[in-house]
Amino acid sequence: MTLDLVCMLALLVITATQIVLVGWFASICRRGAGPAPAGAPCLAPARVILCLRGSDPFLADTIRAAVNQDHPDYELRVIIDSRDDPAWAEVEAALAGSQPRCRVIVEPLTHRPSTSSLKCASLIQGLGDAERGTEMVALLDADVVPAASWLRTLGTALAADGCGVATGNRWYAPPDRELGSWARAGWNAGALVQMVCFGIPWGGTLAVRSSLLESAGLRGKWARAFCEDTLLSAALAGTGWRVKFVPALIAVNRESVTLAALVPWITRQLLTARLYHPAWPVVAIFGLSAPLTVLATAIAIGLAFARHDLPAGAGLGICLAVFLASLPTLFLWIERVVMQTVGTQRLTATPALADAVRGTFSAQAIYASALLRALALTSTRWRGATYTIGGPFDIRLVADETAAGPAGPAPQHSI
Repeated sequence: MTLDLVCMLALLVITATQIVLVGWFASICRRGAGPAPAGAPCLAPARVILCLRGSDPFLADTIRAAVNQDHPDYELRVIIDSRDDPAWAEVEAALAGSQPRCRVIVEPLTHRPSTSSLKCASLIQGLGDAERGTEMVALLDADVVPAASWLRTLGTALAADGCGVATGNRWYAPPDRELGSWARAGWNAGALVQMVCFGIPWGGTLAVRSSLLESAGLRGKWARAFCEDTLLSAALAGTGWRVKFVPALIAVNRESVTLAALVPWITRQLLTARLYHPAWPVVAIFGLSAPLTVLATAIAIGLAFARHDLPAGAGLGICLAVFLASLPTLFLWIERVVMQTVGTQRLTATPALADAVRGTFSAQAIYASALLRALALTSTRWRGATYTIGGPFDIRLVADETAAGPAGPAPQHSI
């Protein structure tokens, strides 16, 4: 089989696979329930845990929304890296202007172990005696501004037979034409589809039955882990409980980001999949196959024209054009599904098509680079903390800089 034929078949297979996955994602979203109706069964009492280190652009909105949920019985625990962290003053200011519908506890991180990430350490502290006092524990990230029905919808999903973890996901709607913002949107569109289809939970909107904290060993795993969410699928395997994606809980994020900040962030996302999710080989192979096939096709086109084989060059060019055209087309399809699912108007700035092309094309190159880095990564930096990675549960905190920084304008991204 010649290189020309291999490249053409590979491009068509990759394109067809992407179409199938997006169609599968769309089907899941159509079948998924919307926000929980009033009076639907819902696990209660509940505890919401928000872990903070450093400032986030919409933190005040997150706090105000978190304390005004329509869940019948819940409390909010905010664990902040330290009293000197810039998030401390922001949380106090947001609470001062609110009328909470729940009990609110704000406290600094008191134990900083060297055997897990500081995010997991904060989570462990927030859990406290959750097994004895609650039916469910919900995790919330500072880049999510939850609707009033957010917690109740999670509780209703968990109340279904066999559901041990309920999760939402995120969609990035760039507020500007910054290339980094659109590259992240393009990359995340593909990541959203893969996470939903392969059952990868997202910790920004997530709830777990309190009984599973011990019975599934979650507390012990989090005490030695780098992240809190990706490991849940493997942890529930064999327990009889499943992870359920709730389409109505896709969070729309309108932050901006630069390319310089984006690449380490994507690398870290892929690192967590490498460490904890059984579908990682599929994710890695699929992620590398597209850019390698494009590169091989470009070489094959050059060789075809060099030997004056115009039919072969034209065939390769057509297959490559179909693949490249599919990228922004699939992005806009995914966006439309998300729009219909969360019930909002167009999520991206105009002109959407031009920016979708820029974003999806640049995301391909960034994804390949980040994936190769994630495959060999043995250390990483996350919000001023540096960790060495020896394995899924061999994490070492080797440097811990303060999250506080000089006064300045509000941050534009939360990564």
